[in-house]
Amino acid sequence: MDELVFVDSTFDTNKTKEYTLSIQLGLDGFSFSIVNKLKKCIALNRFISFQKSSDNQPLASFTEIVRNNKILNLDFEEILLQWISNKQLIIPSDFFSEDFAYESFQLSHSLAENESLLWNEISELNAWLVFSMPNDIKEFVHSHFSACQLFHHSFPFYRKALSQKPAEVHPPVYVNIQNNFFHVIIPDRNGKHFINTFSYTADSDLAYYILNIYKQQKLNNERSKLIVDGFIQKDSKVILLLKKYLGQVELKTLPLEYQVNNQITPKEYNQFINLLNLSKCE
Repeated sequence: MDELVFVDSTFDTNKTKEYTLSIQLGLDGFSFSIVNKLKKCIALNRFISFQKSSDNQPLASFTEIVRNNKILNLDFEEILLQWISNKQLIIPSDFFSEDFAYESFQLSHSLAENESLLWNEISELNAWLVFSMPNDIKEFVHSHFSACQLFHHSFPFYRKALSQKPAEVHPPVYVNIQNNFFHVIIPDRNGKHFINTFSYTADSDLAYYILNIYKQQKLNNERSKLIVDGFIQKDSKVILLLKKYLGQVELKTLPLEYQVNNQITPKEYNQFINLLNLSKCE
């Protein structure tokens, strides 16, 4: 349990059948949280990086870590996993079908032979979120975690943003930042939401894309609040740069009661927000 950065006093390994295990997994590593029936986080595990010595290393690393982790071998009431990737697509429900999903996805992204498509329904959008996942990782997850539900990591991000009361005049801009890409959604009270994903290589690129979104969507730089979460810190260059041009920049952070390990940076804590929201959104 050395990797646990937060453990509530009520956490009991003998009662895990009453808990929900949520896992956040990507090709570079994973983390997990445990919540009770009241949707209260009672355990939080720090991000564990994978070794990168070969193409199959993510699966090998994940398999070894999971099999040697006592907590991840306990029985849980529910197990949820969100896959981190920039390969995703939203299709309106009126057009959705398995064939259309495969056809549309491959117009925007490459689908490798060792990947398959999955999809999550976003009822607030009346749409389906389609994403790809490596078959070997998916097969291990299903074999080790019985009845595990799979989601794309943007699923709780979009649903959380859409659950907020729509703005009458100046809509907020929600941004979830990952390594080398970010998701953005601007909820619209008339249902005409702006949703997109952008790749970036430097802080200046990230700031440029966000400011260009404000310009293209004709948003008021002083009135439309930018709300950011993910792999970001409040003193990062991109946040300081954006504050020069935008009147309201809010960095979402994990509640202080969960930040109990001083060796974990705020950047790591911020990435847990979607993980904790997953159990509340599914």
